Amino acid sequence: MFEVISNDILAPNLHKMVVRAPRVALARKAGQFVIVRADKGEERIPLTIGDADPAAGTITLFIQAIGASTCRIVAIPAGGFIRDVAGPLGQPTHIENWGQVACIGGGVGTAVLYPLVKALAAAGNRVTTIIGGRSSQYIILADELAALSERLLITTEDGSLGRKGFVTAELADLIASHDNSPRVVLAVGPVPMMRAVAELTRPHQIETIVSLNPVMIDGTGMCGGCRVVVGGVAKFACVDGPEFDGHLVDFDGLSDRLTTYRGFEEQARHAASECKLALDVTPDKLSIKERLAIPRVHMPELDAEVRSRNFEEVNLGLDYDQAVREAQRCIQCKSRPCVEGCPVGVSIPEFIGALAEEDLVKAALILRGDNALPAVCGRVCPQESQCEAKCVCGVKGDPVAIGYLERFVADWAMANVSELPEEKLPPASGKRVAIVGCGPAGLTAAGELARQGHGVTIFEALHDTGGVLRYGIPEFRLPKEIIDTEVARLVELGVTIECNVIIGKTLTLDQLSHEFNAIFIANGAGLPTMLNVPGENLKGVYSANELLTRVNLMEAGRNPHSSTPVIAGRNVAVIGGGNTAMDCVRTARRLGAERAMIIYRRGEAEMPARIEEIKHAKEEGVEFIMLTAPLEILGSAEGWAATLRCQRMELGPPDESGRRKPLAVAGSEYDIPADVVVNAVGTGANPLLTATAPDLKLNKWGNITVDASGATTVAGVFAGGDIVRGGATVILAMGDGKQAAEAINRYLAG
Repeated sequence: MFEVISNDILAPNLHKMVVRAPRVALARKAGQFVIVRADKGEERIPLTIGDADPAAGTITLFIQAIGASTCRIVAIPAGGFIRDVAGPLGQPTHIENWGQVACIGGGVGTAVLYPLVKALAAAGNRVTTIIGGRSSQYIILADELAALSERLLITTEDGSLGRKGFVTAELADLIASHDNSPRVVLAVGPVPMMRAVAELTRPHQIETIVSLNPVMIDGTGMCGGCRVVVGGVAKFACVDGPEFDGHLVDFDGLSDRLTTYRGFEEQARHAASECKLALDVTPDKLSIKERLAIPRVHMPELDAEVRSRNFEEVNLGLDYDQAVREAQRCIQCKSRPCVEGCPVGVSIPEFIGALAEEDLVKAALILRGDNALPAVCGRVCPQESQCEAKCVCGVKGDPVAIGYLERFVADWAMANVSELPEEKLPPASGKRVAIVGCGPAGLTAAGELARQGHGVTIFEALHDTGGVLRYGIPEFRLPKEIIDTEVARLVELGVTIECNVIIGKTLTLDQLSHEFNAIFIANGAGLPTMLNVPGENLKGVYSANELLTRVNLMEAGRNPHSSTPVIAGRNVAVIGGGNTAMDCVRTARRLGAERAMIIYRRGEAEMPARIEEIKHAKEEGVEFIMLTAPLEILGSAEGWAATLRCQRMELGPPDESGRRKPLAVAGSEYDIPADVVVNAVGTGANPLLTATAPDLKLNKWGNITVDASGATTVAGVFAGGDIVRGGATVILAMGDGKQAAEAINRYLAG
């Protein structure tokens, strides 16, 4: 383990970390790098050693935090530990006294340039350093480089500091000058920049050295992943480089190989944008017509064949450039209809506008101020039927990808906690609120009430937090570490969470009312709606809740150390057409089902599941059997499910839901082999709590009735989420939690 001595932010997403690594510090030379791995199971990341202090046993690393792995590295605070630091690796920079030398750095390449300038100056060279960035906030180490250089020249694309334009303009002037023309040029930065520098110096026959950072795994030459063609010969950057003759490098091949893992290589792609060779129009200069002409971004996804056999997250998230470009599509219309479509009232144009301007701190603060669980919502909320459905850009084209941008900003905030100011809370109010249930409604209400200074205690019946977020939504849609991080943020606000407390059993509502000034009930629905067909109690027949709880909460079938069993059938039939049904059938595929089927009594157009979930399921090999209803589950002699007897349906006129009503087709019965059958047709109200609270008024389905503010028929008791609505979405439950928190705050104010 390697201790982090300090972790400082130099520019947006760029950290300077000093790490204790005595052996590396003693052996390191300018131009060499280390391989860093944040923790077990994490990616190996090559990082140039920016500086070293052999006496203190430390090395300095400059890390651009865009990809998931680098974000995890920079999230390690001073006093924390990095699991692995291996090096020094690569060939050191050849240093001699050439006389006049020009050092060119673009974006994060400026940090890599620093040790080279330091070594060149120490050898007696007259160094002219040229550094460039998108704007002044991306210019780093200017004072340090100025102290080592005979002259320092700065360029920015927007002209906010130094010369407006690109580093190549200053280099061209330098070459044209008789007294200052360099004998050697060293360039470090994005591939397009290094290529442009090499092409600029080629006619003048100026020796040009470029520092390459290709795809790399081990860093020792074992894998050959970092190969690059130099002078027609394949070279390994980790062994033969990382520095090569820029006039001999095959930049086309290098650029192409950098796209090998396009969905994962977020860091490399962001680095390539820091010092561009073609001027983009800045966001505030884009006309509405230009914004509308930008195509909607596509979410990078894990390969369907790979993901259908594991539980890794399917959507990989946007990289920095994709997110900023997508944010620039927002036309910032004054009517803000997208906000109207958001159940929790997120200030959507404001956070997207901040992202378009690359002010991620501002974007994160806006988003977190409105939404207690932004990283969750960015993954599982049906934006296409809510905020994005209201987007003006969607009238004649595609709506802005609000959900993707919400996820990007939320993930960035989680990975860059140190960049955000500590949230300040008002003085304690002296009031206490009990929240029943640690799901989306309860967590949202808890965060809102804690920010008002109230003491909040959540009582959760299960052994872990998150409610339906944890037991109901699979890891491939919502990684559990996201839930843990969001919950931890609420705990930091002072929220207390007590698990294994069942209100209605461990404690009653009446008992809570004697200890707390107000109560919010958000214990969900949770009671499966049965099919009421023969054979429903055969072995191998699951409710959706049971299957998902076994796999998601108890890790059956996905963690070899789990003691909880689950039946993984070869032929799995999931009955239902909503998101829960999609979760079940996709889980069945990952548990090994050869044939995983959706059985739905209407057509695909009537399915309530998200379009994205249906798309993902089809890509993963799920079979959709439409216009089919179950009649009976037939069993084996041993009492196991074996066959699902079905009947074909046809669509009649619309029913009360507005969807066309399915009608049975006479004489159309047929059988489908199914050794596991999953009932995913819905849930009802769980009576554990309400059965012990007779004063709570219920509707005919057993759900708690509330007024517009979320208040129940019992004074000081409020309710929201599925226990009020029946089965609904995460975001609607969160909206209930936010609304109830406002009402509770007014109630407590008296």
